[in-house]
Amino acid sequence: MTLLSQVPLRGNQRSETSDRGRNSDPRLTLRQRQVLDGLIRGLSNKEIGAELGIGPDAVKRVVSRLLIKLDAPSRTALVQPALQTDAARRRRSRAPGALSLLDAVPVPALVTRGAAHRVEYVNPAAKKVLAGAEPGVELRGLLPPAPARMVGRIADESFAHAAPRVARGVALHDFARVGTSWHRVDVFTNPIHDGAGKLAGLVVFLVDVSNDPVPTQTSMANDPGTRERARPV
Repeated sequence: MTLLSQVPLRGNQRSETSDRGRNSDPRLTLRQRQVLDGLIRGLSNKEIGAELGIGPDAVKRVVSRLLIKLDAPSRTALVQPALQTDAARRRRSRAPGALSLLDAVPVPALVTRGAAHRVEYVNPAAKKVLAGAEPGVELRGLLPPAPARMVGRIADESFAHAAPRVARGVALHDFARVGTSWHRVDVFTNPIHDGAGKLAGLVVFLVDVSNDPVPTQTSMANDPGTRERARPV
């Protein structure tokens, strides 16, 4: 889980310029090169904007300027010369992003964005277990009040400190899909980064512990307060 969370959301490419192809054109500004690099990697305007910290409309305006400056009739024509270079082929052949890896793992996983922990991605395994797990829902809004406080607390700490956290024995009975055998889970939160290496959100894993002994308390990794409360008098 930790290894998966260390893979950038959109692959390990960064918003950088290549020394070959169109994005080395001296006529281009830094922002235009960054946007063109995103187009070469097949990102949408929204994804490019998320990497660069600008809105999709701003990206669209930069693309329009690129079309004029490079005398290109379309987005495809903008990136075609760069895609034919060895440098671009190396960028496209690098490791896949975390989302494509999470699609294949059998452990339920969610990816959240920002400090509000808004769900951006739900893998197929999670869709089979969690009712109401859809993009756009805040993590706390997905859970009943008691587990929402528990998971929300570790999610806040995990994001604030860019460190993993765990909540043990979270009850699923109020929000598990009917027909599943999952009743309690351990919830793991791990920081996850975007293609530019910035903290973007969390990847949240759920591990079925329905058949394990009921824990006496909820534990949070690296929580000194929990260790203090558990210490004998």
